[in-house]
Amino acid sequence: MFGGLKDTLTSAAAKSLLASRIDRYGKLTDLHISSRDKTITAEVVLEGEAEPVAIHVSRYRVGGEPGNHTVTVEAVEVSRVWLRNLLEDVLVGKALPVPSILLVALGKGE
Repeated sequence: MFGGLKDTLTSAAAKSLLASRIDRYGKLTDLHISSRDKTITAEVVLEGEAEPVAIHVSRYRVGGEPGNHTVTVEAVEVSRVWLRNLLEDVLVGKALPVPSILLVALGKGE
């Protein structure tokens, strides 16, 4: 019960943080993080695209050390083949720095 509430609240905080980072490319319209299942689902309306793009991170892992945490996307599915290929090239398998505010959302330190 509380896990779902925590995921809802932290997904909203993460959406606010990430929206500004992709603003140049489009608008993040929806974001949901499931810390239990280690999944992330997002919907983005990209500049120049008529329809929203669905992005589903089906596996991620949180690592690193206190003060230097990372998230590594292990698998991603995207409703546009070109974007899936791009994300597989530049995102999947890369350890990305994570702001400490997102650690709870991603399931670290529960």
